[in-house]
Amino acid sequence: MNRTDGYTTDVTYPAFFYKEMQPLWLSSVGLLLGFTPLDVTRPFSLCELGCGTGTNLLVAAACHPQADFTGVDFNEAHLQAARAAADAAGLTNIRFVHSAFAEFSASDGRQYDVITSHGVWSWIAPQHRAGLLACVTAGLKPGGLFYLHYMSHPGSSSMIPLQNLLNVFAQQIPAPSDRQMAMALKLVRQLADQGLFVDQPELLRHLANLESRDPAHLAHEFLTDHWQPQHAVDLHQQIGTTGLSFLGSADVFNNIDPALSIPGNLQGLIRQTGVPVLAETLKDMARNTHQRMDLFQRDPHPLQREEWIQALLDMVITLLPRGHGGGPAVFATPIGDVEAPQDQIDALLHSLADGPQKVSQLVHLPAFAGNLGALLQMLQLLMMQERVHPVTPGAWSDTYHADALGQWFAAHGVPLMLFGECGTAVANAAGA
Repeated sequence: MNRTDGYTTDVTYPAFFYKEMQPLWLSSVGLLLGFTPLDVTRPFSLCELGCGTGTNLLVAAACHPQADFTGVDFNEAHLQAARAAADAAGLTNIRFVHSAFAEFSASDGRQYDVITSHGVWSWIAPQHRAGLLACVTAGLKPGGLFYLHYMSHPGSSSMIPLQNLLNVFAQQIPAPSDRQMAMALKLVRQLADQGLFVDQPELLRHLANLESRDPAHLAHEFLTDHWQPQHAVDLHQQIGTTGLSFLGSADVFNNIDPALSIPGNLQGLIRQTGVPVLAETLKDMARNTHQRMDLFQRDPHPLQREEWIQALLDMVITLLPRGHGGGPAVFATPIGDVEAPQDQIDALLHSLADGPQKVSQLVHLPAFAGNLGALLQMLQLLMMQERVHPVTPGAWSDTYHADALGQWFAAHGVPLMLFGECGTAVANAAGA
């Protein structure tokens, strides 16, 4: 694979961690949406397509020693770094495969409980998107979850001319991709300062944002001839051809009451919309959605109401470091700052300061007075802010691998702290 296929191979993609890709998070989101969750206490398998240097898989493997993990990537340098980290942490439940997606689909022969892919969909060539879907078609078990992140309309639509300009400039520069990106940004900035975007102020905002980011990261995302945001309805129809159904968003904010995520004058209309794909389209328009983290399932199994309520009540929640010390109940969202009831936020954080608690305990706090819906909404807002997190059911005692991986991260400048009982990691002070 080369640049014309949409995947940069001459520079390494920086280490990024996304909590939404972790098994316990995906299981919890499925349960919150009313579907049979993945049982993360038993052996399961997860495959990440386009795994980069493996940060997300390494965290998952360290936190779930009973499970098996596979990472697939086109860039051998990525995989060498990932294997070095796995070896240093003593992780034997993870493998990394150097392959294009179509070839991996044809040769792998395994099936997975979870398949994830973050980012690459939006910038690889059409034949490689087809290969990615082939992996899902052949490799996802019945009941399996598929997480897909992609750039979306309408929020990313205005980025198209800027991405094209950066890519055209970069192609004229004989240098490594990260250097091409840095120089292309400087050229575009010179043009912008001469008034190129005077009638397109949104492009100026995009440019300022890009200038603050790592050129190696941007090279992977923007130096491609195939950069393509998508409408959710089009992508959902395409995914539907593989036999999967859309459950909701792995970004819990997008699943909560529209009153907190949609401008007020549109809330009623969207609630009344009986066609799911139309509702998603309207929500994206109302939020000016730039990117989506969609969660699909093969042969989904909705829980019966009583079974669902009991499973929700049995969830255990704990504080993460950002949750200690309380704080204002203001949440930055795509539609601006949203203020949640301060008494509910304070009650939750104060109660959880005493240790992990079941939802069945939290719902009886005076601030909620038995209102499970209000509690779950506040918990999801706090999950979004990385102030609270679900806890793995049962006892979690295998700290060795999580500690070893944490030491490797610290030694190599990866600013993450692992929380094995939560199956996740959070940015430490250096990376906050």
